[in-house]
Amino acid sequence: MPRPNSTFEITTRTVHARFLLKPSRRLNELVLGVIGRALSLYPVRLHLFVVASNHMHMILTAPDIRRVSEFMRYVNSNIAREAGRLYRWREKFWGRRYSSIVILDEQKMLERARYLLSHGCKEGLVLRPGDWPGVNCVGALTRGKKLRGVWYDRSLQYEAERAGRKEPEASYATSYDVELSPLPCLEHLEEAQRRAVFRGMVREIELETRKMQRGGRRVAGRKVVLSQRPHDRPEKPARRPRPL
Repeated sequence: MPRPNSTFEITTRTVHARFLLKPSRRLNELVLGVIGRALSLYPVRLHLFVVASNHMHMILTAPDIRRVSEFMRYVNSNIAREAGRLYRWREKFWGRRYSSIVILDEQKMLERARYLLSHGCKEGLVLRPGDWPGVNCVGALTRGKKLRGVWYDRSLQYEAERAGRKEPEASYATSYDVELSPLPCLEHLEEAQRRAVFRGMVREIELETRKMQRGGRRVAGRKVVLSQRPHDRPEKPARRPRPL
């Protein structure tokens, strides 16, 4: 059993690795709205996160494993509902249950943070971490960019429609900011120092990506990512054992 206030790395994957989280302005806004709403409801501190086309990663701290479960149940069910609605997907959305791994020491915490920041680059999809067109926190961590989304009260909307009232969708919308908390291993630093740490990570990732490019590996680019069809899946999805 994890200790109280442990830090976890969370991974959730779509069913059959389909591109059901394909980046778009609308999808990004909806995902941020769900995460922002969840943070307002549950005592969870979110440190980093990234949403790929067919999976998402988070690093978060929670009082106990039950709170992690409650938070993730809310996030996953609401993202599935909104993305399924947007991309016209009515079947099972997520694959197996999310995986959660306790991050036990400071060095591993920084390694996992760097791993999340490298998304898109390590796969040869974009040249720089900030080029990823999906939801990510690169700008927030390196320069304090605001992360804001919109959450829709679908229950209220449903009840109104049942009563014969047809209101604009905006009537059920609430804006939420996604507030990131400092990584526990960096809490002792000033905000400017923490940003410098993440800028250093980003520079290293960009150098590695350019080195791969010089070695002959092509970078697909944002247009390729944005041209994906949500119901499609990769020819050879990554197969990773589920962490224990």
